[in-house]
Formats: sequence, structure tokens, C-alpha cells
Amino acid sequence: MIKNLIVGSGFSASMVKIMINDNVKVASLKNTNSLRSENFIRRTNLECNKFFSENTLSVGSTEFILNKAKFHDRLILGGNSNIWGGHIDLKRISENLVNFLIKKKIFFKKLSFRITGTTSHNKDLAQLQTSSGKILKAQDLLGKVENIFILDFLIKNKKIFVNLLYLNSLKKKQIEVKKLFLCIGTIQLIDLLCRSKFIKENDKIEFSEFNHKFIYRFKKSRYKKNTTTIRYLFSRALGHFLGIQSYSKYLRLLNFIPICIDQRFYYNKSKYILTLKKKTFIGKKNRKDFKNFGESVHYCNMKINSVPINKIFSKINKNLLGFGMPFVNQSVPGPISNDIILDVKKKLSFFNLIRKIK
Repeated sequence: MIKNLIVGSGFSASMVKIMINDNVKVASLKNTNSLRSENFIRRTNLECNKFFSENTLSVGSTEFILNKAKFHDRLILGGNSNIWGGHIDLKRISENLVNFLIKKKIFFKKLSFRITGTTSHNKDLAQLQTSSGKILKAQDLLGKVENIFILDFLIKNKKIFVNLLYLNSLKKKQIEVKKLFLCIGTIQLIDLLCRSKFIKENDKIEFSEFNHKFIYRFKKSRYKKNTTTIRYLFSRALGHFLGIQSYSKYLRLLNFIPICIDQRFYYNKSKYILTLKKKTFIGKKNRKDFKNFGESVHYCNMKINSVPINKIFSKINKNLLGFGMPFVNQSVPGPISNDIILDVKKKLSFFNLIRKIK
């Protein structure tokens, strides 16, 4: 039996790992090559790779037909943290928690054109960095990660059992788990719930996000009211687009270009619904909502047939916990990392599994 099992290796997994006060095993697929023997489907429309990032495929058990929407599936060690902006709203987490994270070698750099290549009208925004000045990658906090893929899970006599594929040997094992922490991306979570028969034919999966767009501006242009806006120098925006996770001296050579890019998060939300039809999820958005859903990559507040995913998990088994974007409901537009951190702290505290944070 495994006492505590974290499945996933992205930002939410790293937060669970450093905050939990008990021994825990971390399982995550390190690359998609070993999954070819499982006859999974490749979904090119869900792949998100950048020129300087390690490329990965989207593979799984269901197809996705999206209408005016984007969903990303980065099935790789570190997940989206390999290509993200690493932003956080410091006003929304306590000073004690900030100090705890600093002790874990997570550094908070206030946004400025000089240091991060970005700025904002919200002076509480910062960027999560390593000691070397690079944007934080989740795998740096995880320690040992076993190369394992979770095929499905089931409940027997109120106990959780997981069917695991050990990718180095391609052997399969069913193992009892006392507490299962699912920290996988949105698409992989949907796939897993389908394989585990918790999502069935004609079920409707709903997400919401704050509306979002990119706008060309200049350094001293006024910020749009009633938004959370991050302004990128052209050089830093180009680096982000290419997957360069530090504000390097080579990018700074382009600082003579006067154009900036504003990343705007608006206070109104859009919803998107995926309906399962014969192993294919078909997407539909409200015509009145923003042009394209998923532009912010902060699709959250997952529901199945209008029931919140956290409530569904608690009914499946009290020792089944989920972390990450699908499990949080953002109340303020902008970075979502603070919402994830607070959700991890809240859930671990409920089970008395949280480290002492002074």
C-alpha cells in the first residue's frame, strides 16, 4: 500500500509536496514515448509547444472537438510550469506563507521592466523565480519523481485502488492508496475520470475563466480600467512566446523597440461546456461570451453535470483530493498561482497534513 500518492508534476503537485507534513510518493509521466504501447490517441489540437521548450505530445483516451476554444495538454515533467509566466498576486497570500515559500527556495520578484521585463498597475504582482533568476519550474521542488502513468482508479470497500503503468518496465500494477492527490492537468484529469468511469456518455463538463486578451500598447500608455493587466516589453513578450524562461541579456538587446504587449484579464467571465459523445468531447460556448474561450489558459471551476468537481471527489471518497486549476474558482482576475497555493493549504489543513507555517 502507498500511504500518500501525488499524481502529477506541475505547479499544484509541487505545492502539495512542499506543504505536506507526511511522507509522499510522486508519480508522473516523464515523456510520452512509453505510452505508445497503450494505443492512446494523439490530439494535435491540444498540444502547446514553444521553440525553446522541451516538446511533448498530447496523448490520451478521448478526442476533443473544440469550437472557438483552446485547451492545452502538456504531458511532460513539470507540465505548464515549463512555459508559464510564473505570476502571483502577493496581496492574496499571507506574509507567513510567503516566508515559508522563500525558505523553500522560491523567490518573489516584483514586476519591473528592468528585472522581469514586465510591469503592472497592480503593484502586488510578482514573478516566481529560482535563485538563478529563471521563472520557477515545478519539477525543481519535487525531489524524486517516479516514471509512472495512472491508467485509472477505483473504489473497493471504501478504499482507493490505482492501476499504474510503470513506464521504465511497462509493467502494470494495482495498488491500494490511502490518500490520492490528483495534481494533473485539465485534459488529463478528464481522460482519467473517463477511464475510471466517473465521466460517462452524454455527461457535460463545464469550465469558467475570466475574459482575456493581448493588446498592443506603449510603455506609458494608460492601463485599462476594471482589468488586471500585465504589461510586457516587446523583448520579454517575444521571449515568453518562444519559451525563454529568463529575461536574458540577448532579449534586452531588443529594448529599443517602443511597443509593449498588455495581457488583460477582465472582471467578467465566460463559460465553456464539453459533452461526451462516443469517446469524443464536443465543445460549445455561449454566443454572448468572449470571442475565444481558454485564451488565458486559466480554465477553472470544473463541474460535471453542474456539480462542482470538489463535491464529486468528496462523494467518491474522502481521501481523494484534487489540486490545480480545475479545483479552484477564481474570484479575482489575473494570476491563478495564488488561488492554487491557498487551495492546497486549505485542503491539507483540513486533514491535518499541513506543515507548520510560521
